[in-house]
Amino acid sequence: MFNLEKLERIIIAALAIALLAGIGVAAYRQSRPVEIRIGSFDPAVLKASARDDPAALPEGRAPGTININRAGVDELASLKGVGTALAGRIVRYRDEHGLFISPGDIKKVDGIGDALFEKIKDRISIE
Repeated sequence: MFNLEKLERIIIAALAIALLAGIGVAAYRQSRPVEIRIGSFDPAVLKASARDDPAALPEGRAPGTININRAGVDELASLKGVGTALAGRIVRYRDEHGLFISPGDIKKVDGIGDALFEKIKDRISIE
């Protein structure tokens, strides 16, 4: 049908293989779940005036709150109703499952129900 030389047939075959490989990679990437990366907030970046003025803080962040995505056991244990054992479970949950997306996600930790969450919700943040 086509009068192609051996080199031309090899080049066409190589291009066809590359095309099929590209289609396979595209199909594989579409079948994978989308990875969502959440930025982090560094409190050290806040200016001194922002620490004293709640209006200068990022939205949703109140002065004196504890960042449940960064706090250690001792800091978490300072929350009313949260002892060292429960604080350890919070840190362990965070290490195993990743950062909390919203303050309410802390209720996924065994031992934190609605009642305890209501007591601590104004003292915790995720930023």
